[in-house]
Amino acid sequence: MKRLTTYVLAAIVALGLIVGMGAAVSAEMHDTEWGERQFKNDPEMTKKYAEMLGIDTEGKDTETLNKEIREVYIKKHAEGLGISTKGKSTDQLEKEVEKVWVTRIAQQYGISTQGKDIKTLKKEIKEVKVKKEAADLGISSEGKTVKELTYEVRKTQILKYAKQFGIETEGRDLREVAIDVRKAMIHNAAKKLGVDTDGKTDQEIFHEIMINHGEKAREMKLFPFKEEMIMPKGHPGM
Repeated sequence: MKRLTTYVLAAIVALGLIVGMGAAVSAEMHDTEWGERQFKNDPEMTKKYAEMLGIDTEGKDTETLNKEIREVYIKKHAEGLGISTKGKSTDQLEKEVEKVWVTRIAQQYGISTQGKDIKTLKKEIKEVKVKKEAADLGISSEGKTVKELTYEVRKTQILKYAKQFGIETEGRDLREVAIDVRKAMIHNAAKKLGVDTDGKTDQEIFHEIMINHGEKAREMKLFPFKEEMIMPKGHPGM
């Protein structure tokens, strides 16, 4: 289960944040949604994840595997949260898991959950989270909307990583910088983990790291892992 949890952290969150930075830099970017789309569209990652969950992949297409991954993942997630799965459909369990998980995250951020629905809690979590990130980066939240603040935080994070990797930013489009940051992170991780990069695309290298060295990559903090972002609707297959 530890390996599974670590892989989820690696494959979803790292994909979401790193691929997301290269693909879209906007206040509407949702960290896990990017990882979700990338995962579902990649047969290799889907098959590997299915195998890790104990799913027989023989003769099954990606769509079928995604469906089975969703069912198994939600059930495991429910069991991990102490939710009874007996006689419940996958959709029913998903709603229960989401409610419990979002409530727990809200409590971690000191948000009152009394009388609030999931949509309200998610909105408040997003606001508190981005304000905390802004404060950590020395960004003032005063007079700024959540959308404006989120963009400023993402921009600052990208420029911070760019400086760390010696990437030129002057006069360049932020998206281009983000793509270079993503590439630098992947190749830096590959070098430190001893992953051969010859003849491989960045995506292939990244996938190899996640599949074979996910836990080590997390321990070494080679990618910006964020455990609190592992939300029920952020897993591959959904």
